[in-house]
Amino acid sequence: MTVYLFSSSGEWIAFKTDESDSNLFSPSCAWLGHFPWQNDDAADVSGRYLGTIVGDRFLAKVSSPSYFTPFTPFTPFTPFTPFTPFTPFATALPQGFQDVPRDRLRP
Repeated sequence: MTVYLFSSSGEWIAFKTDESDSNLFSPSCAWLGHFPWQNDDAADVSGRYLGTIVGDRFLAKVSSPSYFTPFTPFTPFTPFTPFTPFTPFATALPQGFQDVPRDRLRP
């Protein structure tokens, strides 16, 4: 089942094909990054911290965590385009988080 991820304003910005998928894709199915650190923090395709899953939101920590630079896996197969989800209500940003900058969500 597709895991939809939204910005704090409720805009659909990313998805995983299912709960166990270690890759992150844009709504247009472009590969944005992966989850190399065995937690909810994602790295972009170059291995830099991209954002964190917080509930159904994909947000960036204001102070980027310090991780080792992971090995970048091979580009995954492009998934089928999922159905467009219903837009959830906007939420307040949790303390210490901000929306992922739009330019980081483009491959």
